[in-house]
Amino acid sequence: MNGQNHDPLTANVEEPLVVVDENAVAWADEADVVVVGFGGAGVVAALQIREYGGSVIALDRFAGGGATEKSGGVVYAGGTRFQKAAGYDDTADEMFKYLKHEGTPVRDETLRRFCDESSASMEWLGGFGVEFGSTAFEERIAYPPDGYFLYYTGMEKFRDHAARPSPRGHRTVGKGPTGRFYFPPLREAASKAGVRFVPHAPVRRLVMTGDGRVLGVEIQEIPADQQAKHLEIFKKVDPYKIQNGGPAEEAIAECAAFERGMPQIRKLIRGRRGVILSAGGYNYNLKLFGRYRPILPRVYKNIVRGGSMGCDGSGIELGVTGGGGLSHMDRLFITKAISPPNAFVHGILVNVEGKRFITEDAYVGNVGCTLSEQPEEGIAWLILDSPTFWQGIRQATWPLRNIISWYGGPALLNILVGGTRRARTLKELARKCGVDAAALEATVAAYNTHAAQGTDPEQGKLKQHIRPQDKPAYYALNFSLKNRWGFSGCMPYGGLTVDENTGNVTRPDGSIITGLYAAGRTAVGICSESNFSGLSIADTIFSGRRAGRAVMQGGSAVAASKVA
Repeated sequence: MNGQNHDPLTANVEEPLVVVDENAVAWADEADVVVVGFGGAGVVAALQIREYGGSVIALDRFAGGGATEKSGGVVYAGGTRFQKAAGYDDTADEMFKYLKHEGTPVRDETLRRFCDESSASMEWLGGFGVEFGSTAFEERIAYPPDGYFLYYTGMEKFRDHAARPSPRGHRTVGKGPTGRFYFPPLREAASKAGVRFVPHAPVRRLVMTGDGRVLGVEIQEIPADQQAKHLEIFKKVDPYKIQNGGPAEEAIAECAAFERGMPQIRKLIRGRRGVILSAGGYNYNLKLFGRYRPILPRVYKNIVRGGSMGCDGSGIELGVTGGGGLSHMDRLFITKAISPPNAFVHGILVNVEGKRFITEDAYVGNVGCTLSEQPEEGIAWLILDSPTFWQGIRQATWPLRNIISWYGGPALLNILVGGTRRARTLKELARKCGVDAAALEATVAAYNTHAAQGTDPEQGKLKQHIRPQDKPAYYALNFSLKNRWGFSGCMPYGGLTVDENTGNVTRPDGSIITGLYAAGRTAVGICSESNFSGLSIADTIFSGRRAGRAVMQGGSAVAASKVA
């Protein structure tokens, strides 16, 4: 039984090849395990399999690395020696309390394993040459300045909850976004361990038996003399290139045409013990976005989509063709950073109706996700009075390094060219912004009344972030999704449903698909409901190791829970 009854496919994958006798198939190559997608989850799974003595063929549509290599290189973990060196007494139990408070789609026992294993996994990564540090950054920020490698990625320090706050974002040592320092040591370690990596080999379909057991995959092999051109097209999709939404779609179409125009060299690769799908999410598949979050195809040109061109939903849809179920496909991580500068959290964020819709000191991902659900495709303005506005300007420009840093640069660009409005009265400001004037005046008046008492009964902003906005002139900063200078980041977090003990892909009825596993953003994981920096990579480690252990133990739940 395969998955013929599913929605139309949107990635370049096909229905499974169903065979009667697996030993009669003309396999071009085989190994104990075939890993599809050689990014963060794939390389971890491959290393774990090799530790168990299994052979691995790792396949990638491009040259490997995927979203992980293009990421910030942050791993979320608790009770680590890096925290201790920085003076924080954190534990896995405190980490569990916090993540439980934020909400995850997994069972408590799964979350507990994730937390309990996190520190040991950091040491495991260190054994392969990944370096972390203990210099902590205490201020609220989406990504720390160079020289800082431990910070608060969630709201541990900034919201009320039961857990003792500690910084758990462990940034890989390096300058700038450090995913490029995180992935290469793991790739090198995998090569030394004997993992056979086959780049430029898009997987087009699963190979299955008639009763639904996965045997392997069929790849399209890009000729060696065309792989440089293939990689050149891949590099045109860059999550750090401003206003790259339109050019990215052009590159995606160019790559699809390029692959169709290649000689159709097909090869069957056998996974004797199983196949692990770890090919990322669907951030560069507008058709899937249109199915689950229709607003994204309308605003994508003005949003920075994380990951790489390989995040096209192909791993997810391969699993669907094999009968796999889906969950949380409409869950998105859309960033909209109100701060830094820190003064801006004192402001009042309103939609086009002039109403507040979330607390201004919420996590950047929560602000963005809620913004995407607001009227007129996410129009929003941050209302500031004159003292607050100019305090923010000073914070963003002094010291001078802030002007070109992650701290001040984005905020200043948005202020200067993002469509900032100024007026002496709220009524005039509303007119300039296209916002309901009466509603805006009422919203600001209600906020100021409570702010004078240090409270925010409407949205629950923390007391230290509450300040009346009542000293004209007034400023409105453009926080709309369509504002290309507002720097909204985006990443979807749904995927294939899996057995939480083994990583086996499951059907909609909960039954396991024998021989098929999923990890990373191809699968529903720890971060599929609520996410913040570091949690996604941490989940690739957890789910990749889980699948690697389970496939080598025949899918045993007991073996899968054992930490190597």
